[in-house]
Amino acid sequence: MNEAVDWAEHLRGCLVKVVAAAAGQPGSGFFVAPGTVLTSAHVVGATGVAVTVWWRGAAYPGVVSAASARSGDGGRIWPYPDLAVIEVSGIAAHPCAWLSTRPSALGKRCVVAGYSAKLGPVLEPAVRLLESTGSNDYLSRRLVTLGKEEIAPGMSGGPVLDPVTGGVWGVVKATRGQGGGFVVPIGGLRELDSAVHVRLWRAHDTHHRPDGPSRWPAVPGCYPSSYLTLEEERELRGIMAELPVGRPADHTADYRRMADSLLRESGPHHDYGDVISDLIDLVPVPGELPPLLVYVADLARRHPTHTRLRDWLLYRAGRLNLSDRIAQRLAAEPSSSAAVSVMVRLRPAYQDHRRYHVTMWRYVDAEHVVPVLDELKAVPWETAKQRVQSLLVEQIALLTAHERDIMIEFILPQELLSEPIHGWTLWPRRPWETLGGKYAVVVRDLERLEDAECMAFLRTRYRAAGDRAVVSGLLAVGCDDKRDHQAMWGLLSCEEYLSMVALPGPPDRPPAQVALDVALSTGVPALAWCVPGCAGCPGTDCVGSSSQQGLVECLADARVTDLPRTILRLRRAAAKFNRADHWGLNVVLLWDDPVRQPPRQRMLPPGEVELA
Repeated sequence: MNEAVDWAEHLRGCLVKVVAAAAGQPGSGFFVAPGTVLTSAHVVGATGVAVTVWWRGAAYPGVVSAASARSGDGGRIWPYPDLAVIEVSGIAAHPCAWLSTRPSALGKRCVVAGYSAKLGPVLEPAVRLLESTGSNDYLSRRLVTLGKEEIAPGMSGGPVLDPVTGGVWGVVKATRGQGGGFVVPIGGLRELDSAVHVRLWRAHDTHHRPDGPSRWPAVPGCYPSSYLTLEEERELRGIMAELPVGRPADHTADYRRMADSLLRESGPHHDYGDVISDLIDLVPVPGELPPLLVYVADLARRHPTHTRLRDWLLYRAGRLNLSDRIAQRLAAEPSSSAAVSVMVRLRPAYQDHRRYHVTMWRYVDAEHVVPVLDELKAVPWETAKQRVQSLLVEQIALLTAHERDIMIEFILPQELLSEPIHGWTLWPRRPWETLGGKYAVVVRDLERLEDAECMAFLRTRYRAAGDRAVVSGLLAVGCDDKRDHQAMWGLLSCEEYLSMVALPGPPDRPPAQVALDVALSTGVPALAWCVPGCAGCPGTDCVGSSSQQGLVECLADARVTDLPRTILRLRRAAAKFNRADHWGLNVVLLWDDPVRQPPRQRMLPPGEVELA
């Protein structure tokens, strides 16, 4: 028995008849996941419609969970993608078709199934063997055309299968006057509701993974790409279906970063599977790793508890003689203990330094920095503050999926460094919670971050600090220090292992201002001070000196990499004293990890020039 006949029987097993009272003529559909049917939107009508699904002579109730909308002008042809998903109730175990996002090549055979009334008044299952003959653009989307055989009325919504791969790659949309018909590629599912899309594909991929309940045959030795077999792809998709659900914007950012120069415009990326679909066919640049394997490596780092993902990658890397390079990729970034963060940058406008451009990112690691906000219009500080506060809680919530410490990093000009950001109360129902009491809040100097020479000094000192205790490289600047910039530069430059400077108060006046200027330019990774700090009194009986002493005791054996978490613990401990003026509640930490960088800056509109 040839392959087309074999696949015809498998298609018959998952084929259903769909009856929707409001849609007129019944149509076809097919199971793609347990209790889930895929069909055409014009067969069922709209989202929420009740339908009847007939399978093997029995009727089952169903509800349309998602359907692409009909055009407002009531056009004869339903707009792209003309797809709908039905959730079926009360049905026992049934076969499910395996979906493929790769249409058959031009001139290749296709097996098409659906219900037809060709031989009588009653719709009966029918299977056709057609050929992919071309494509037609419709409303900026591409439909595939089939020929060589007839597609009869009633077959709309039926599956179109590639007998070489065994994957259903399309859904019958309409017949053609000269025989054959039009097909919507499975990729059109991306145009449906995101939640339904993710739920369908995750159920489908879990069902069809090699150790799942699916009985759909896996074609051995068939390579959809130059480096993966179909069975390997099915296994990978099944593993990805277990990962935490991410945001579409994050998945699209991952795709664009992985594709790089091979980037091709595609539909929305609702889940990891959509990224797989767009990366798997990309031919890697000679000498470079396949983009899909790089993506899997980065996900394995991001989700270290999902060991099956790493195991899948290492096995494929071994088969492809890429073990060493994949191992390097897996070890390329900081460990999973490194904090994720919300990065906020305020950059003064050149024409008015009292106004700021606000930019925000979610930082996962050096290669995963997701843009959140990039406002071209400069606004006053109070407006900028309100904008940032309105977004922070949502962004923090999104980072919790990574199950790692969360940090808030503010990249600021010097005049904003002492703003009491750590004291913001952003949770109306819990007014006792402060931003700096819940999460590690640090500030970073905007000018240093964009000065190549200063960053070189920072990297040198950061490496030198290593695992050394911060207290062994800490310098406390007294409130009565009289050094000018040159003398302070001489002092700090001589301290090879200097990793932190404790200031007597906010750096808006000497000596704190002098120490800040020199510490930043000489690469000192961290500075700390209290707000309001010392008012200029000599001796030791002042807020500045007492906070410095307490800071030294708090740091104990902390390393420079531990400082954000250490200061967070300090703020929490200080809250127990129930004193708003306790110095521990008002510590500002300026901390720079040279690895943690925001993306390159975008261009401003004409008339705005940014500070260097």
